[in-house]
Amino acid sequence: PNYNTQISEKAKLPARPRRELMRKMKVCFFSGDITRSGGTERAACMIANGLAAQKDYEVCVLSLVEQAARKRPFLYLDSKISHEALGQQWIQPGPKYLALIPKLRRFMKQREIDWMIDIDIVLDALAVPAAYKSKTNVISWEHFSFGYETSKRFGYRNFILRYVTTKSNRIITLTEKDRQAYLHGIRRLPPIRSIYNPVEKAPSKNVQNKKQWIITVGRLVYEKGIDYLLHTAEIVLKKYPDWQWLLLGDGDRKEWLNTQIQKRHLEKHLLVKGKVADVDAYLAQAQIFVLTSRREGLPMCLLEAKAHGLACVSFDIETGPDEIITDGVNGFLIPAYDDVKMAEKIGQLLEHANLRYTFMENAAFGIEKFRLETVLQQWNEVLLTRCE
Repeated sequence: PNYNTQISEKAKLPARPRRELMRKMKVCFFSGDITRSGGTERAACMIANGLAAQKDYEVCVLSLVEQAARKRPFLYLDSKISHEALGQQWIQPGPKYLALIPKLRRFMKQREIDWMIDIDIVLDALAVPAAYKSKTNVISWEHFSFGYETSKRFGYRNFILRYVTTKSNRIITLTEKDRQAYLHGIRRLPPIRSIYNPVEKAPSKNVQNKKQWIITVGRLVYEKGIDYLLHTAEIVLKKYPDWQWLLLGDGDRKEWLNTQIQKRHLEKHLLVKGKVADVDAYLAQAQIFVLTSRREGLPMCLLEAKAHGLACVSFDIETGPDEIITDGVNGFLIPAYDDVKMAEKIGQLLEHANLRYTFMENAAFGIEKFRLETVLQQWNEVLLTRCE
């Protein structure tokens, strides 16, 4: 999609005092690696492009590293937005982070950054101490969920959340449910607000002219429930061999998944496409989108499927899918991790074309709150409320 969308009048900034018109507000998006292709990077690029299109902002992107060939972002980033890396090699969270803090502080000072937006709370461990007693304000932009961040499996994230993120100037969650979890789970917090990630409406296409494709987009990792997907797909594809299930994404479970696909003789039906440059081209031709994640914040892939008019089926996990899917109207919400029930509901859509087409035609129901103009207006409100 074209993320350099013209911003509507209602999304423009209100008038600022004359003395503030001397220079633009400087906003930096701080990423692990903006050249990656994930939903977090996609959301960050959309918001960055939207702000850069407004005359009141100067926007840049800083990554820990840029690992892609030729250091070029996988996703579209407006030419007005500069991007660079803090270092040359990836550093895992830990003691080695300490050496990066002075370097980041110099960057903030030299660039005169007003707002540093961390698109992963792990980066708060660098940005919050680097901004201490400076003019830079730090926004911690939560892209997972409170349950994920505080799980025992990721102890270092829980530590950062409780002892560093709480010292940021603002926290942004992706859902109101997650905001409430923060308020109930931590006593002392900075101002906290929920803002959805945005989506742009895709070109409409006749629902009856699409291919017999089920599709899943996302990293092939444990958290995305690849094991549940495999079991669900085996049940569905053996019963409905005229359909294909496409997986777009890469990850550390890819080799295991390909081995399992061969063992189950699903090579012609469950197709692992890897990381593709044009996800939208695949979504435009598919009919059903399936999400089997164990945890999500607000899944961008599900939003994009909704924008492309797909019938959606997802586990009803703690946060995310129930904000996007209206059960029985434009998709199905399945009790979490019940892959047999999920296979049953997908089969229902495959057998009953009228139900499938109804869900597809209703896909846009409730999408207004995710519109780019709406989301940008909410970000404007946050960025204009300076911290003392």
